[in-house]
Amino acid sequence: MKRMKQYIGAIALGSVILAVPGCSDTWDDHYEGGAGTSATENLWQKISENPNLSRFAQIAAKTPYYKDEKHPLKNTDGSVFTFKDMLNGTQLLTVWAPENSSMTDAQWDQWEAATATTPYVVQQQIMANCMSLWRNVATGNEVSRITMLNGKKMDFDKAAGTMNGIALSQRNIAAVNGTLHTVGTRIPFNYSIYEYLKDASHTDISRFHDYVIATDTTYFSENASLEGTPDANGNPTYIDSVYFTTNTMFMGNKRFPSNSNIDQYLSYQESFGANIEAEDSVFILVMPTDAAWQAAYNKLEGLYKYAPIYADKEKGNQGTTDVTREVANVDSLKKANIDMDIISPLCFNVNKQPRADKNLWNIDDFMAEKGASAEYVLNTFGDTLRSDANWNKSSLFEGTQIEMSNGVGIVTNNWPVPHKLYKPDLFVEIGWRSLYNSANATGTGTSIGFSNSAAAKWIGETGRVSEDDFYYIYPQGASGNPKFTFALKGTHGENSESDVMSGKYDIYLVMVPNYYRTSTDSIDLSAVGTVSQVVDGDTIPLKHKITATLYYTDGSAKGKDAKVTSPVIDYQGEKVDTLLLFQDFEFPYTYKNMLQCFPTLEITTKTTSSERKKGYSNDICIDRIILVSKED
Repeated sequence: MKRMKQYIGAIALGSVILAVPGCSDTWDDHYEGGAGTSATENLWQKISENPNLSRFAQIAAKTPYYKDEKHPLKNTDGSVFTFKDMLNGTQLLTVWAPENSSMTDAQWDQWEAATATTPYVVQQQIMANCMSLWRNVATGNEVSRITMLNGKKMDFDKAAGTMNGIALSQRNIAAVNGTLHTVGTRIPFNYSIYEYLKDASHTDISRFHDYVIATDTTYFSENASLEGTPDANGNPTYIDSVYFTTNTMFMGNKRFPSNSNIDQYLSYQESFGANIEAEDSVFILVMPTDAAWQAAYNKLEGLYKYAPIYADKEKGNQGTTDVTREVANVDSLKKANIDMDIISPLCFNVNKQPRADKNLWNIDDFMAEKGASAEYVLNTFGDTLRSDANWNKSSLFEGTQIEMSNGVGIVTNNWPVPHKLYKPDLFVEIGWRSLYNSANATGTGTSIGFSNSAAAKWIGETGRVSEDDFYYIYPQGASGNPKFTFALKGTHGENSESDVMSGKYDIYLVMVPNYYRTSTDSIDLSAVGTVSQVVDGDTIPLKHKITATLYYTDGSAKGKDAKVTSPVIDYQGEKVDTLLLFQDFEFPYTYKNMLQCFPTLEITTKTTSSERKKGYSNDICIDRIILVSKED
């Protein structure tokens, strides 16, 4: 026999139940279609008098009622408030009570023993799984969607006489505080994804479980609690204390805890950004086994080589001197960030997946084809995942499927994340978003929107620029060579920032012809901002010479960046062109998830006065910087 599955949830039921009308309401006031029916006994009396419900009654008498997973309700005399007390009280309830024959004696004994060891589990999986608020009677042809005390949604088919497909043995037993039905088969408990993760008995995903549990937080809510008489020292006491449990993996922010001082955090914080305990949602959660988790860890370890010291770039844009950020324990930081980045991409909201007909997906249809017909899949972290020649998005959803109350869990022996997600290419859009240390720049720059240029007539022939804008850089004097520095932080999964990782990249600069800046032809080569030159009556583009200097951490004790400079690159200025600056450059240390730390790229024009007479210009137009990740 399988060991009973332990579940610790986070549903605060007390405030809901206490809001229900008491037994002063008469049966006739609430009985659906049963006018004229009278009752003289309460639910506990009806249950305790029924010999077929004796095992259920024993467990009800021993199971404390928990308002949240850690705090059982107390009676006024200090004793524990049990489900017997609830059934014997004033709350209006409907009970679908399992008969003795619904489980073996050994199973009943196991649950009864659990009332002393894991009582909250018994509440959620037995008692609260077969009880709801209000009176619900099996009359008429309606199928009602019932919310049980543990938050589960179940279908009560009144015509068929079934509860979530389980046939009623007896129905519509009237009590002064509700309605009793009996079932010959126990109504199955269906985990939510969060509940399944929190179940410690799922030992094959223990690392996944451990990570989620570690981010649980239970806190006392003073506003929701009922205050009593202050103690002798004037401190408040509470007649009814309310606690809430939440989890940082549910939070929508992926970078920092809300309302926090970010300076105290060395590294970023990431999450699902999805409330996987919500019963009214439809999620898919991919859950690697421990072996798959370790294989992923081994794959990623070389990309997370943290330096003992970094240059902090927080104030670089204001021209202040860089300060350092020291890493006391690089191994701990590496493990924390690898584990975080293993888990954060694995949750999917089915209702947000694209579909050609614009309708919402049905979970069964989506899983049947593993999202194959969707143009892409979108995880709750914000990554957009598309199939390519080396990876198929359907591989995300391969494994053992487990039906949950709010979606599907997939236990897999693989970590099905593509290289372009865990080590993505970086696309640095030039302009105010990436300009770094502007106080140290020589020259002037301005962002030019595509609609303000005359480039439209050349798109088909010479290429479109990214995001329909580019950055125009020109010297402060006609003979000067401008120099600008850019932060190498790009976009990850098309939605959020990403970081350079340890390992190899090819680094490119996308340049734009000067004639994209204006439609006015000019042959005055001595003026700043010339757009073309005329040779033998023909107008030809201006050419450019530039160098690039890459600044990166090498882990030196001083925390200053090392640098490497490219050869002089000759750009002919005829079309939008992607120029290779550095090939197979290997960053010795990662910047992944490091707060305010990133490499920079300095672009300098190298045009002499004599070269300007040969068609070269010292003003340039830049579209973006691209770092193409290489397999390591």
